[in-house]
Amino acid sequence: MIGVYNYTVLFTLFGTISGVVGIREASLGNISGAMFCLLLCGFFDMFDGCIARTKKDRTEFEIKYGIQLDSLSDVICFGALPTVITLEITKSLGFFQIFSIFYLVAAISRLTFFNVEEELRRKKENTSRKTYSGIPVTVAALILPILYLLKDFTKNSFPLVFLIGVLIYGMLQISKLKVPHLNRKGLIICLLIGLCIIGIYLLLQFL
Repeated sequence: MIGVYNYTVLFTLFGTISGVVGIREASLGNISGAMFCLLLCGFFDMFDGCIARTKKDRTEFEIKYGIQLDSLSDVICFGALPTVITLEITKSLGFFQIFSIFYLVAAISRLTFFNVEEELRRKKENTSRKTYSGIPVTVAALILPILYLLKDFTKNSFPLVFLIGVLIYGMLQISKLKVPHLNRKGLIICLLIGLCIIGIYLLLQFL
């Protein structure tokens, strides 16, 4: 078989599967389930690079294969899944629902820009990246679940509030805003935030 099939790509593939399941749940109207899948996508994406780097004898092909696989997975997990979730939530807005597509355009544009910029940067320097241009698409794993928590507070205006929040996030993805690269402490904080969101979801289920 062509491709790479070892433990270095497992978390990326798990994330992709979570994204596809999330798309299905969103299309069936199970937004809570879709949000949980989105959080799972964020979890797997957070650690897939760290796991891949533990294999010291990776060939150049394996390294580049992993990078491409991760990027394609991000299109599904943090591009398509958030878009389908937004379309489902905003279906009561009628024509204005179409603006949800802007998020997908912003996400794939951000991913493409990053890939090209990173490839050119690595030809000039071998140091680790310190900042990003625009907010990474992977932050969707936290932003959308947080926006969804506003449902009980905004009532009938929730679809519009959610759409506006997603559009603002989409614009920040393709902005020239400089965002620092997360270190280990930052990743731990993001993980804790994700666990708190899951805890809140579970708590709301029993209230």
